[in-house]
Amino acid sequence: MTTGFVIDRDVEIPMRDGVVLRADVWRAPGELRPVILFRTPYDKSAMKLEPLSPERCVRHGYAAVVQDTRGRFASDGEWHTRMWETEGLDTYDTVEWVAGQEWCDGQVGMTGPSYLGIVQWLGAMRRPPHLKAIAPAMATSAEYDRQATGGALRLSHIVGWLGFMAVDWMQRQLAAGQVSDFSAIARFLKSPHEQLRLLPLERILDTPGCPVSMTEVLDGGLESAPHIRTQDTDLPTLSLTGWFDVFSSPTIALFGEVAEREPGRHQLIVGPWTHSAVLPQYQGELNFGLGAASEYAQTADELLAFFGTHLKGASSAGEPAGEPEAPVRYFMMGANEWRTARSWPPASASPQLWYLREGGRLAMDPPQDDEPADTYIYDPHDPAPSHGGRLLNLGELVGGPLNQRHLEERADTLVFTGPILDEPVETAGHITASLSFASSALDTDLVVKLTDVFPDGRSVLVCDGALRTRYREGFDAEKLLTPSVAESCTVDLGHTAWRFAAGHRIRLLVTSSNFPHLDRNLNTGRPVGKSTEAVLAQQSVFHDAARQSRLELPVLTPLADR
Repeated sequence: MTTGFVIDRDVEIPMRDGVVLRADVWRAPGELRPVILFRTPYDKSAMKLEPLSPERCVRHGYAAVVQDTRGRFASDGEWHTRMWETEGLDTYDTVEWVAGQEWCDGQVGMTGPSYLGIVQWLGAMRRPPHLKAIAPAMATSAEYDRQATGGALRLSHIVGWLGFMAVDWMQRQLAAGQVSDFSAIARFLKSPHEQLRLLPLERILDTPGCPVSMTEVLDGGLESAPHIRTQDTDLPTLSLTGWFDVFSSPTIALFGEVAEREPGRHQLIVGPWTHSAVLPQYQGELNFGLGAASEYAQTADELLAFFGTHLKGASSAGEPAGEPEAPVRYFMMGANEWRTARSWPPASASPQLWYLREGGRLAMDPPQDDEPADTYIYDPHDPAPSHGGRLLNLGELVGGPLNQRHLEERADTLVFTGPILDEPVETAGHITASLSFASSALDTDLVVKLTDVFPDGRSVLVCDGALRTRYREGFDAEKLLTPSVAESCTVDLGHTAWRFAAGHRIRLLVTSSNFPHLDRNLNTGRPVGKSTEAVLAQQSVFHDAARQSRLELPVLTPLADR
C-alpha cells in the first residue's frame, strides 16, 4: 500500500476537436499502474469523491485522474444542458489519452456518482479499447427516468441542478467582462423555494445567453437524461445507489439489463442513502445504525476488489478475487442489516396483495360488494408538500423528515391503513399500486406513498411514486382523460427493501401532488411549463368488487435469499 504520492494539477488533455480539458493526476512517482478515471462537471479541485476517493485509489495501487468536463471550471470549451453525445466522445478521448501515458499500464476503469456515473455509461457505449470496467453510482437513463416519475418533472432536482450549473457560467462571464442580467439566477440562489412556484415554469432561471435553460429542458420532452443503450456496452459493471436516491430505480434497471444479458459480470450495491457523494447512516429523522454508513459498510473495499479483478486480475490485496457468488448486496431497512442475493429482486420474493377498502382500510381480502368511492379535491395552488423520500438535496429539503403525518391531515389526501402486524413483513423488490381512478380534469397526477406506521403514531415514508395520467398507457403518445370516467392507473413506487416490524401497520397514501419534488399538474391538459392557468380537479378512487384498487408488495419468504 503506497503512502507517498504526487498530484499533477491542471494536466492538459486534448480532445479530437482540439478543445483542451484539464485534469488533476494523482500518482505514485516512477510507477506504472492501472488508472481510475473520474469525469466531473462539479469542480475537480473541490468535489468530495466518496466512497472511493483519488487518494484511496493511489494508496491501493492505482493512479487516479480527476477531470473537469468540457466547459466546466478549469476545462476549455462550452457546456450546455444536454450534450450527451459530446460527453461520450470526450470520455472516449480521455480514456485513450490516459492509457497512453507513461504512468498508466494501459488498464483504465471509471467510477463516480450522478453525472459522473452517466458519462461512464456514455463512454462505455463508445467502446474505447482501454476502458476495462466501470462502477457508475446513482446514474439514470431517459426511459427509466420518465418511468420513475410517471412522466412528471423532477422540479426541485432539475432546477436546483441547473441553478448550481449556472454559477460557473456566470463567474466565467464576469471574469471575461461580459456582464449580463443575472437577476434570475440570483433570485433562485437567494430563495429557491419561492422561484420554484413561478408559472409558467419556463420563466425559472430565464437568463439571456445562459446555457442553463428550463425552456430547453421542457422542449426536450422532459428528457434531462440521455438514452443509455446497455446493449452497446461490453464491460463488467458495479452499480451503486441508495433507496432514497432519485435515480435508484434507473440504476437498478440498468443493472438488471446487463445482469440478465451477462450473468456473473455485474454487481449491485444498494444502501439506505440519498442522492449524495456522502453516504451516511441516517435519512431524515431515522438512523439506520453505523453499519449503514458507506465507510463502515466497506463499500470502498468492494469497489477496490471489483477494480482489482478487472484492472489487475486480482483483489486490492493482491490475491485473486474472481466474481462474487452473490452479486447483489442490499440494506434491509427496519432490520438494519446488509444482505446479499444472487439477483434482484431476491428469488424468494413473491407478490402479496393489499386492497384499498371502505373506511380507509388496507386489507388482504378483496372487496366483494359495492363500496362507495373515496374522493378529494386537488388544488394546484395548494399542492401537497414534499418531505423526505427520493429527493435531491435543496434548501431545507436536505435530508428531509420521513414522517408523513403532515400529509395525512390534509383534505386532499386519502389514507388507507392495514391492521397491526402480528409478525414482521419484509418487502424487497419493485412495488406498484394499481388504482381504479377518475378525475374531472383532462389531465392530472396520482401520487402514492407507502409508509410504515410505528406504535408511537409516526408514519414513516418507505417509498413513493407518481403517474401523470396522460402517460397512463405509455410515453409514446399522450392520452387525455375522459372526465369522470373510471380507468385503471398503475403507479410505480420504485424499489425498496424494508422490514415492517410486528406491532407496526402498513399504510398507503393517495394524493395528487408532491411539490416541489415534482412539478404541479395544472389539470388543464396543456403542454407542461407553458401555462399559468390552473383548475381544480375532483378525484375519485374506486374500490368495489368491479373496480378494485390494490397495492402489490414483493414479500420475502422466511427462507429469504440472502
